[in-house]
Amino acid sequence: MIEATILIPAYNEAEVIGRTLQHLSRGLPMDRFRIVVIANACSDATASKAMSAQPRAMVVETDTPGKCIALNIGYQLAAKDKPVICLDADLDVTSESLTALIASLSEGSSHAACGQMDVRANEATSLVRAYYKGWRTNPYFDKGKFGGLFALSAQAAARLFPLPYLTADDEYIRRSLHRDEIAFVSNCRFTARAPKTLSSLVAVRRRSLRGARTITSMGLPSPETGSLGTVLKRAVHTPSIAFPILVYACVNAWSRLSLFSNAMASENSGIWERDLTTRSAG
Repeated sequence: MIEATILIPAYNEAEVIGRTLQHLSRGLPMDRFRIVVIANACSDATASKAMSAQPRAMVVETDTPGKCIALNIGYQLAAKDKPVICLDADLDVTSESLTALIASLSEGSSHAACGQMDVRANEATSLVRAYYKGWRTNPYFDKGKFGGLFALSAQAAARLFPLPYLTADDEYIRRSLHRDEIAFVSNCRFTARAPKTLSSLVAVRRRSLRGARTITSMGLPSPETGSLGTVLKRAVHTPSIAFPILVYACVNAWSRLSLFSNAMASENSGIWERDLTTRSAG
């Protein structure tokens, strides 16, 4: 019996999709999980790499660009009476973490679940490493990271899909749910790779800010307030992290200024941007 559907939208992820599928498949009871990889407007071998890495996965190809388009196509193939897991194609996550996410949805009134994201920054520049050390002090992460990997109950998925055509799908879903509906699963951990250069980091932050701004304009304001003040207080109380927090604040300010001054920084085409410095085989 299927316990959940795992949706993996993948745009030109031939270099990393095999790693992701092999990582999550270790110990995963394949007869109880439906894996759907949506190769989205790819110009590389993402689809064939996915089929080779996990022959039991359903691999769908579409010429239509956009991450939300890919997720909507994948949801059409999901088991509608079971939870849905959304997973970015470049993340490392274990079967134990996925199982923990699903288990949390059957407890209490939670309709969504997220875990803790670890950032691997050993190949990044010193300033990028400092940024992520400061980034970790944001109180938002005290309750996990909703993005990259999260699970939705069957009821929540039915309520939210199909997703509108936008960039920040995870932020849209998070803001569409009440905070009491989202469970933080501490024993679910997944790994992302940090951008290797400062310019790539700024591009990633700019994309995130642009997506968040669009969602705010839709009438879904961010539930976080006072985060900057909390971060600054942590810098005062723990001088050892003062410099990373300064880097974190400066990169965010630079990203906002860059977004403001960039005339092309509108959500006009639903472009699926991402950091190419982390797309390498491993």
